[in-house]
Order: sequence, then structure tokens, then C-alpha cells
Amino acid sequence: MSSRFSPCGLSGIIRTEATHLLSEHHHEGDFEQGVMVDVGPGAGALVIYTGTELRGQEIEISPLGRDSTRVHTDVLRRKTAGGPVFAAVFGSLAEGEYQVWNDSRSGPLTVQIVGGQVTEVDWR
Repeated sequence: MSSRFSPCGLSGIIRTEATHLLSEHHHEGDFEQGVMVDVGPGAGALVIYTGTELRGQEIEISPLGRDSTRVHTDVLRRKTAGGPVFAAVFGSLAEGEYQVWNDSRSGPLTVQIVGGQVTEVDWR
């Protein structure tokens, strides 16, 4: 997979292999070394960079117009070559438009997920 990632540190937090599966209950330190994403035809990923104030909070996402089908992921500290960042990672999403939800925002943010790509959003 070629890299076209921005200097925000994404290439430092994404790994293309996983050595084991993790359950819903986890320790933040388990994720500091990286995260697996599954992108390709029809599927992309989303990384949302945040400030430390959102550490441990959930960010939710739903397909546009289907608010009741939200799923969530936690904002965790991630190690990068440039130092730690705080990010929420949705590792595989079907192509399409989504709304991203968090209580720190005045309303949902609409994002476009493109197959084979990682979309980055910066909330810092």
C-alpha cells in the first residue's frame, strides 16, 4: 500500500497487520503502537485527530440519514514518530457519506468516505 498521508502522523499510527484481536474492553496502552485499517475497493477509513480534552471519550458515526445506526470508537493516545497524538480511528467504513457525532461539537460533521483511502479530520 503506498502512502499519501499528511504530516499529522497518520503513517505512524496505522499498521497493516494485526497480531491479535482485541475485545471491546481494552487498555489505552494496547493501541499506542498502531491500529489496523481495512481499506480497498468500496471501503475506506476515518481518522479524527483531537486535543487531549477528548481523550477517552467516544466519537460516534452513522451513515448520512441513518442516525439510529451509530457506532462508536474511543479517542486514544497514539504514538507517532513526531510524538503522541490523540485520535479516534474508524478502521473500515463502506464508501459513502457519514455524520460524525461528539458532545463537544455543536452538531454532526458530514464526511465523505472513499474506497481505498483514509480520510483525516483535524479537531485540534
